[in-house]
Amino acid sequence: MHLDIVITFIISSFILTISPGPDIIYVISQSFLKGRKAAIITSIGLTTGLLLHTFFVVIGLSLLLRDNENIFFLLKFIGSIYFLYLAFMSFLNRNKKIKFHSYEIKNITFFKKGLLMNLLNPKVSLFFIALFPGFLFHNDLSSEFQFLILGIIFWFQANVVFILVSLFSQKIKNFFSTKKILTNKQYIIEICIYIFISIWILK
Repeated sequence: MHLDIVITFIISSFILTISPGPDIIYVISQSFLKGRKAAIITSIGLTTGLLLHTFFVVIGLSLLLRDNENIFFLLKFIGSIYFLYLAFMSFLNRNKKIKFHSYEIKNITFFKKGLLMNLLNPKVSLFFIALFPGFLFHNDLSSEFQFLILGIIFWFQANVVFILVSLFSQKIKNFFSTKKILTNKQYIIEICIYIFISIWILK
């Protein structure tokens, strides 16, 4: 076993996770707009999607996706439409009388949004296909089993990063809550986030 390769993978995974992208931006926005608990539950949904994408890579389903442009585009299109729908719903609900950062939404809703955001982004599977082969760390284990281990490592560090980001963003949220800034305009931020994710998935 090449421990140095595993350590390099952990460091690389951390850098990739913390880098600006739709996942980290979405987690920050959830903490900022809806609170720490919502952000953490959303994070768990996102990272659960990572486990499923790892499974797709292990069984070879992601290779089929990579080699079929029509299926790949269809999944991207569905994902893009889903987040445009969320943006539209945020606009429709803009005048609801709710307290700043206080949303009476079941936890499963936040989890489902995070999970669907990840699953409806086929780029994640292709990213894993490109990333994992460069970090095979054992000469005797099958590549599929090593992919599974690498996926679990990526999942674990992503959980840690997203939860820490959720907690850190809470302090920013508390500042704006205290100052009563954007109290009635938070839906604009939410719509912009959803549109950004929709464009990012489709491009």
